[in-house]
Amino acid sequence: MASKRKMVFGYRMELGDIVPSPNEAETVRYIYTRYLAGASFQCLANELNQKALPYHTGKSWNKNMVARVLEDDRYIGEKYFPALIPTEQFHAAQERRR
Repeated sequence: MASKRKMVFGYRMELGDIVPSPNEAETVRYIYTRYLAGASFQCLANELNQKALPYHTGKSWNKNMVARVLEDDRYIGEKYFPALIPTEQFHAAQERRR
């Protein structure tokens, strides 16, 4: 029953295809941009909550959710997902995490 599982943040199913969810995709890009500019996981979670950008309906952001977005290689077009961010940006975020 795959339909009951939540889709990866930033994407949605459309006619059986995985496609970017515009507002969420924009949030993913924002997270990477701000993280690479020096923002911490907690700082990003606070900013996203202040901007009222929900993780999922009724769910506030926390630093673990931010960390999951920053470590998910599906955002660069892996595993049948369309790319939301450039590969270089993803790898730069992985470098900063080390």
